[in-house]
Amino acid sequence: MSPWWWVAIAIALGAGEMLTTTTLLLWSAVAALGTALVFWLAGPAGWPAQLGVFAGLSILITFAGRLLVSRRRWADAASPLNRRAEQLVGRDGDVLAFDRSEGRILIDGVPWRARLEGGLPTPAPGDRVRIVAVEGIVVVVRLL
Repeated sequence: MSPWWWVAIAIALGAGEMLTTTTLLLWSAVAALGTALVFWLAGPAGWPAQLGVFAGLSILITFAGRLLVSRRRWADAASPLNRRAEQLVGRDGDVLAFDRSEGRILIDGVPWRARLEGGLPTPAPGDRVRIVAVEGIVVVVRLL
C-alpha cells in the first residue's frame, strides 16, 4: 500500500475530527500521517505491517495527546481569557448611579452592575471606585 493512501486516510480522519470536535479522530489522523512517513522512509511493506504500525502509533499518539490536552485544559482553567468580568479586578471605574449598596459603574465606556463592598457609604455619581471582586456578572467595588 502506497504511503499516499495513509495521507488520504489522515485527511479523511481530520475531516471527521472537524465534524465531531472530540480530539479522538485527531490522534488517529496524526498516526496515519506518521504511518505514511514511516513507510515513505522505510520503503514498501505489506498491509499487515502497515496496519500494525498504524495501530501502534494510534495507541501511542492517543495516550500522549490526551495527556497533553488534559494538562492544557488545567492550565486554561486558571486563565481569565473568556471571563471578561474577572479581568476587571483591580481596575477603576466611574459611578453612574447607586441606590444603597447596588448600582451601576462605567468602565471603558461599558456600564456594569456593581455592589459595594460591605458597610461602605453610598457613592455619588461621578465618584471613582475600584473593583475588588466579581460575583457572576456583578462587580464588587469600593470607593477610592
